[in-house]
Amino acid sequence: MPLTPVLTKAKNKDMQAMGKYAAKRLLSALAVMAIVSLVAFAVFEIIPGNAALIAAGTEGGISSIAAMESELGLDRSFFERLASYYKGLLTLDFGTSSYYGERVTTLIAQRLSVTFPLAFLSVLIAFSLSLIIGSAAAIKKGSILDAVSRSIVQLASSVPSFWLSLLLLVLFSSFLHIAEVGNYVRPSVSFSGYLKSIIIPVIVLAISELGPLLRLVRASMIRAVDEDWYRIGKVRGVSKPRLIISYAIRYALPGPFTLAGTELAKLLGGTAIVESVFALPGLGRLFLTAVEMRDIPLVEGIVIFVAFLVVVMNLLTDLLLFFLNPSLRREEGVRA
Repeated sequence: MPLTPVLTKAKNKDMQAMGKYAAKRLLSALAVMAIVSLVAFAVFEIIPGNAALIAAGTEGGISSIAAMESELGLDRSFFERLASYYKGLLTLDFGTSSYYGERVTTLIAQRLSVTFPLAFLSVLIAFSLSLIIGSAAAIKKGSILDAVSRSIVQLASSVPSFWLSLLLLVLFSSFLHIAEVGNYVRPSVSFSGYLKSIIIPVIVLAISELGPLLRLVRASMIRAVDEDWYRIGKVRGVSKPRLIISYAIRYALPGPFTLAGTELAKLLGGTAIVESVFALPGLGRLFLTAVEMRDIPLVEGIVIFVAFLVVVMNLLTDLLLFFLNPSLRREEGVRA
């Protein structure tokens, strides 16, 4: 029997399985976003007070507050506001910030340009270090290197980010003079100045992400080197570096890779403490200001945007792992 038709049939089955899996995950992601958006709207409707009271100030009278409520659309019924809210979500229009007076999407885009490189570089550094240290610790299980890796996990997981931020701030800025704090420089103005302004925040966030990633890489690699195919490869004379790089790491990668994607999405909305310490005009700091000023449109916009990023990151990670892992495609094909 010719081999080409068999390979073509198997490839078609894989493509069908991928299509069905992608459709399921997409529907699941849309359902999650619908629930999150509804919960976000309902929560901000329930809490007492509104943006009109903040905007009118302590000297504002009833008439000025009523005028501000009318301007912000707060005098409409619940269902009218809900319909307007979902219409805005479908058109990517989150409204206008009551505090800044700018479009919410514009504010998020401006601050995301600060937060995204910060989060991406932090996760990239943490993932790379965890892959190197975790793999070495798993292969040398029970050695001094393994004990050091476990100590790093405990230390990285227990040190508060604000304390570490202050410690590194004093070390790098006051003693070593190789970083600048409180003076954020955009890369378009000066790339070297940009690196100096974000190097400490990146290190702080990378250390905070190193703990869970290193723990998962080590555990995944220990399972990988305990598999039968790893022992068979050693018996057949396959070189240890090839076994580790070509097989063990590929086997252990899905879990840490998924966690890295989730942590990246989480950091895009969870860098408020670090951004506040280092005076970075990022998305986390914007969220704190919005909450403090009861800027409901801005708070809702950031919450929905971060939830959307988490859902999209999980979706892309799942699809990539499904594409790279033939066993998942076979399982999906059998269920179909």
